[in-house]
Amino acid sequence: MIWLQLAIFLACIVIGARLGGIGMGTVAGLGLIIFVFVFKLPEGSPPIIVLGMILAVITALAAMEAAGGLDFLVSIAEKVMRKRPQNITIVGPIVTYILIFASGTQHVIYALLPVIAEISRKSGIRPERPMAMSVIAAQQGVIASPISAASVALLGVLVGLDVTLPQILMVIVPSTFLATIIGSLVMLRKGKELADDEAYQEKLSKGLITAMEELKILEGKQLKRAKGSTYLFFAAIIIVVFIGIFPQMRPTYESIVDGITQSGQIGMGATIMIIMLAVAGLMMVFFKADAGKTVRGNIMRSGIVALISILGISWLGSSFFEGNKIEIIQGISTAIEG
Repeated sequence: MIWLQLAIFLACIVIGARLGGIGMGTVAGLGLIIFVFVFKLPEGSPPIIVLGMILAVITALAAMEAAGGLDFLVSIAEKVMRKRPQNITIVGPIVTYILIFASGTQHVIYALLPVIAEISRKSGIRPERPMAMSVIAAQQGVIASPISAASVALLGVLVGLDVTLPQILMVIVPSTFLATIIGSLVMLRKGKELADDEAYQEKLSKGLITAMEELKILEGKQLKRAKGSTYLFFAAIIIVVFIGIFPQMRPTYESIVDGITQSGQIGMGATIMIIMLAVAGLMMVFFKADAGKTVRGNIMRSGIVALISILGISWLGSSFFEGNKIEIIQGISTAIEG
């Protein structure tokens, strides 16, 4: 029976991935119906703390986007890349990695890729070299970012094993950054040079290759608000990392249970949620991050998609594991002993 249930679990993932968007989360709901009502498995439980942390971080990021913070970060990245156009194959992916590591979202790459392509063409470098590697660097950066949904989810899973955020970063950051540099070096000689590429030269002569559109320019109060929201968000990241390094910084409290006074300490998950929600509130109060734009922005929309997907798949996985815990543990023990 466990193999049939595993097949259903994998089928939900495959079908959901093909549907895209929130499909993975909603199809997982169908799997839960089968597991709970047909196979009589325990309902399991979704990772509430993980979902809460992701939602809080997404809210802060979306508020920064509404205040112009992401546009400000992209403008800085553009200036850095234009200073060394001949090295765009290496500089482009590194800048992409750092920017996404700092912002915690891959959405800024949509604005970076046209810039990378234009700088490459003007420098006579095949755009596919820095662009392909920049997409990979974006994935590496979001994995390494301390406030990305991926890192927050991993922290939520490992927090019960006494694994801290700094320990996670000490492994992930060097490995992903080094991988980005190695990948960039490998891409240096990929494909023909533009001067020797007949297809490119033909399109260029026919005027089929056009210049990129100008990026949004921030000025005056808009620039100040964008800078302020960005600095505030980075300050929140630093605070979160420091609290992860020094757990004693987390507040303690006392509560009365059955007439007995007990002391406790706020968990890391709750700390992240409180800080990020507070940062989003400060951005709205002091840097005019519009609440409507925050909800309608790309980051909030993609974040909700991620939340629904994580909710469905993790809940489905929890139900499968709880219902087959004995068989799974016995199978692992047999494999280890064998």
